[in-house]
Amino acid sequence: MITYINSEVHKFEDIEKAFVNKTTRDDGIFWLNISNPTDNDFVFLKDKFNFHHLSIDDCIRRSKRSKISDYKDYHFLNIATSDSHPNNTVSYNNIYVFLSSNYIITIHYGENKSLKKIINDIDNGLDIVSNGSDFVLYHILDGAIDQLFTITDKVEEKINSLEEETMNNPVQNTLNNIMKVKKSVIKLRRVVSPLREVLNTLLRHDDIITENHRLYFSDTYDHILRIYDLIESDHEMITSCLELYSSQLSNSMNSVMKFLTIVSTIMMPLTIITGIYGMNFVNMPELRAKYSYFIVLFIMIFSSLFQILFFKKKKWL
Repeated sequence: MITYINSEVHKFEDIEKAFVNKTTRDDGIFWLNISNPTDNDFVFLKDKFNFHHLSIDDCIRRSKRSKISDYKDYHFLNIATSDSHPNNTVSYNNIYVFLSSNYIITIHYGENKSLKKIINDIDNGLDIVSNGSDFVLYHILDGAIDQLFTITDKVEEKINSLEEETMNNPVQNTLNNIMKVKKSVIKLRRVVSPLREVLNTLLRHDDIITENHRLYFSDTYDHILRIYDLIESDHEMITSCLELYSSQLSNSMNSVMKFLTIVSTIMMPLTIITGIYGMNFVNMPELRAKYSYFIVLFIMIFSSLFQILFFKKKKWL
């Protein structure tokens, strides 16, 4: 499905029809949004707009890393977007943007919530496209960054929950969850870091951003810096959580070893006593004494109680 927008929404099944409609309505800025493009769509774009094959290849290969490339008559941007799902998973999708002063063409695969929101806003009467192609780009970036804020908030909540779980009851599943969150944080940082560079580069492009909209992009850049700081903080928190888990596991192991050592120490004199009187020598007068069995039992119990009291006094128990 192809959507052609020029202050209002028009939907076309074929890109050539959308282009014909644009040329017959030459009334300013237009936005051509292409969802799930075909090979014929790319051929058409290359022929009609003279897009460089490198930018087309990025769209076909679905390049993931955010970037901005400058060409003679247009600029090409690859913008990584993210989306959180009810099952606490995060999916990443890219928007490929061809930008000029009088048009903006976006290409994406599957549903993209950032673009869907902009189209809904336009349907509801919000004037976006007529304000310029850079204003449409701002809304795309702003939507992508809003999604990142949502994801970082959820990651932080998960880390706080894991810290509490690690303190109270660290088990193998806790470690598995810590590693999953750590991978998510690393993935998020790989997405945000290039996007931060793209926004930084955009702010230095006077040929892309008009002076009227520079303040919007500056605000968006501040947001991405905040997100990056939050991700760095989350990375430190999850690393600390992993260290805490190792520490708790070590303490638990030390407690077990301490208990086993105390038990072994208590059993040692008892083993010696039973070992001595378990020998089969003939001349052992204690074996024939009337109360020898009870005396030995008393000595063993007294020895055990004495050691337990001694350990408690030393606060080893």
